[in-house]
This record gives sequence, C-alpha cells and structure tokens, in this order.
Amino acid sequence: MMMTEKQSPLRSPVNMKLASLKDLVKLVISGVGLDRSAGYIGHFAEENRSIFFIFNTSIGYFELNALPIIVWVEDADKPDKSFIRFKTSPKEEMEFSNDASDPKWLAIPIVTFEILPDFLKVWEKKE
Repeated sequence: MMMTEKQSPLRSPVNMKLASLKDLVKLVISGVGLDRSAGYIGHFAEENRSIFFIFNTSIGYFELNALPIIVWVEDADKPDKSFIRFKTSPKEEMEFSNDASDPKWLAIPIVTFEILPDFLKVWEKKE
C-alpha cells in the first residue's frame, strides 16, 4: 500500500533520567507479578559511557494513542554478567550475576544492544 501523505521523521521518546541504576531496577521490579517476571533492562555502551534503560509507552496518553518513554541512567558499571539481581531482605542489595535461579533474589535480564537507532538515544547531548 502506497502512502500519499508525506511521512514525518521519527521523534525521540520522552526521556526521564533517574539518579541511579538501583532506582531503575526498583522501577522494573515494581511491576513484578505472581510469575515473578520483571521484564528486562537494556544496556548500550558507547565510547566511555554505559547506559542502562527501559523503553515503555503510556497507553492512551491524553489525545495521543500512546506516549513513548525511555527511562535511563548512566552508570560507571559495564555489565559482564547476564542479570541484575535485587533483594530487600535482610537488607537491600543489588548485584550483577549469571545466576537467576536463587528465589531470594529477583533477577532481571540485561539485554545489550550493539546498535540503537539515533532517535532512541535520548541521552545524547544536544549542541
């Protein structure tokens, strides 16, 4: 099907920068259901930066069908493991791990992206 209207360029999602990787982990696990499934955290490394992020949409945002949102944080850690694990008892702890089987921890997979489209790189400094 051929489009007769001119397509507009993709706009970047709304971006929300968090204060820490732990805050991003808490946001992801806040949606954990009975199956203990928590989604994933994206990772993108460029030059000497390590970016962790989630991509979401706010369905039915006012007159829009959906508002695309990237929640992100820049962190010094470059993950060499497959998961971020988090627990709150006996104290709050977070760590990178290759083990997702321990039921005392909620494990969130880290998905590392080699290439991201430019419109998703909301952390780029605009000049």
